[in-house]
Amino acid sequence: MGLTSYILRRVLLSLFVLMGVSIVTFLLAWVVPSNPAIRWVGPRATPEQVARARMELGLDRPVYFRYLMYMKNFLQGEWGISIMTHQPVLRDIATYLPATLELLICGMLIAVIVGIPFGVISAAKNVSLLDHLIRLFSIAGVAVPTFWLGMLFQLIFFKELRLLPSGGRIDTIIMVTSPMQKITGFFLVDSIITGNFGAFKSALTHLILPSLTLAAYPLGLTVRMTRATMLEVLNENYVQTARAIGLKEARVLYIHALRNALGPVLTVLALSFAYSLTGTFLIESVFSWPGLGNYAAKAIPSADYPAIMGLTILVTLFYITLNLFVDLALAFLDPRIRLE
Repeated sequence: MGLTSYILRRVLLSLFVLMGVSIVTFLLAWVVPSNPAIRWVGPRATPEQVARARMELGLDRPVYFRYLMYMKNFLQGEWGISIMTHQPVLRDIATYLPATLELLICGMLIAVIVGIPFGVISAAKNVSLLDHLIRLFSIAGVAVPTFWLGMLFQLIFFKELRLLPSGGRIDTIIMVTSPMQKITGFFLVDSIITGNFGAFKSALTHLILPSLTLAAYPLGLTVRMTRATMLEVLNENYVQTARAIGLKEARVLYIHALRNALGPVLTVLALSFAYSLTGTFLIESVFSWPGLGNYAAKAIPSADYPAIMGLTILVTLFYITLNLFVDLALAFLDPRIRLE
């Protein structure tokens, strides 16, 4: 099977997954007992106003018709109007998404910068005390619940040590005295671009604890996968040859061995990146972070099905895109994968 055929097959499978997720989510949104029309017009609305709202929202139509209309509008870039905010869902997502992406990127950077070297060291020092400590650290990162870890960080670094803030994205005083000029929505980037270093310091200190909490799970996975693949590669003949000719151990580990062990690690990192997008939802609740998790936490109790659908499809697209990218990258690097 050629690369073009493989790409087409993967794209078609991705479209089927997206369609299936959209159908299931749409049906589940209507199975939950609720009355979005009352949410739309308010609890003190008259029956006539509620009836008019049902017509405006299309609630008087069959479910299958509502789904088809929703998907038609979705493909045209209209993700519906949020029942909670009365704003287009796409606009709401664009407002909340930068905060989540900033948190997600910082967390994954920590996972990569710390996880890969720790995995290499653990493999190089196999069965030593250092190896056991690193493995224990990685298992704890995967096993410890993120909400508990986040609250533990708050207890230690905010309540006891008074070093870092407990939540929020930036100090209220900074927003009053040195207001942030929004350019990209990423506070660290915007504060650097505008030279607002007071805001940069505040945004950075607020970002540390939630980023560390988010990084715990992908960091643990990265350490374990790096260690496992490195152990396999270190037994290869070319590694033994590199050592025999007198190359420095650091060069053998990080240039020759790690380069050939990164394939599975990159796959895990890409999928962890997608998984962490939903992982931020719980962390945002713990740290009062104004991102997509905050938006979802308000949309679900309000039975805001356009917002729920928009968030679900966004996360699904995120998963599919990253998974497709990894599959295509591996297929390009290893032609044998195209034949599977």
